[in-house]
Amino acid sequence: MSSQQENGSFTLNHLNTLLAGVIIAQKRGVYSFEESGALAEPVKIISQFIKLNSEEKQNLEQQQTKQQSQSNNVQIPSTIQEDDLTLKNLI
Repeated sequence: MSSQQENGSFTLNHLNTLLAGVIIAQKRGVYSFEESGALAEPVKIISQFIKLNSEEKQNLEQQQTKQQSQSNNVQIPSTIQEDDLTLKNLI
């Protein structure tokens, strides 16, 4: 068993899979009208939760990528000047 299964935690992928299963079952007519009504609010709440957390994760990844690219773009000053490359300095 994985550590996630042992401690009872879940991921957004778990929620997304459950949500997809409920939606497919509803489209296939598995639930009665009353059952569909009872599921409507939890499905909406979980959908919003997944969307918000996915957006937050993307924003965090973009910020980290931006910070990494900024730290990689450090300008190293040149120690060789144009005058140093003339013939008189090479003789």
